[in-house]
Amino acid sequence: MKKLIWPIHLILLKKINSTNQYAKKYINIWNNWTVIWTMNQTNGNGVGKNIWHSEKYKNLTFSIILKPIVPLSIEKKYIINIIISNAIQKILSYHYSNDLFSIKWPNDIILDNKKIGGILIENNVFSKKIYLSIIGIGLNINQTEFDEKWKATSLKKNLKVNSKLDYLFYEMILSIQKEYFLYIKFGEVFIRKYYINNLFLKNKSSLFYYKKKIFLGIIKSITNKGLLIIEYNKKYCFFFEKEIKIIM
Repeated sequence: MKKLIWPIHLILLKKINSTNQYAKKYINIWNNWTVIWTMNQTNGNGVGKNIWHSEKYKNLTFSIILKPIVPLSIEKKYIINIIISNAIQKILSYHYSNDLFSIKWPNDIILDNKKIGGILIENNVFSKKIYLSIIGIGLNINQTEFDEKWKATSLKKNLKVNSKLDYLFYEMILSIQKEYFLYIKFGEVFIRKYYINNLFLKNKSSLFYYKKKIFLGIIKSITNKGLLIIEYNKKYCFFFEKEIKIIM
């Protein structure tokens, strides 16, 4: 195995309701690159009021404490989304196939038009700057049964592979550190380009839900503040994360 760029402080829990909630409980004592990992998360948090459902001992559920070397402006919080999304998409593509995985704006990982991974980032903000982020990650690995309404899949269900969780966990952490290093070295434009190139449904006519209406548009890119750019009626429109929903 390749060596991590930065050492981690690993906290392994037999069972916990949410690794993000556990991280927030002791937020003042964590070191940078503290990682809380459990194979039995009973009530994982998703974006908004969503719950991340995970069968015990079959998936990856963990949280990372990241303290940016240079605090980020709150307007640039999307950069953390990009770092994590890129890293997960890259490592899955490397191990399985480069054409199978994409990133659904802002930070879901998609396999075969279904969700295989979700990311929840909670930031500690002071004077409009981010000094600490709690990054919750859930990835469906060996689970095969999913409620239809979740529109979810896993590596095993889709690709018929059995994966070693501890090996994939290490690879994920390494990939995230590599992507963060790329951001430090080359800047946000560099990592944003990869993110845009791997956006789910990019340049395809798709349905969107906005202000209680459904419309047909085309995802083109994102702005330098992370807003989604959609072409609609030959015009470019810009959307914040919580004001629009991608239907497919």
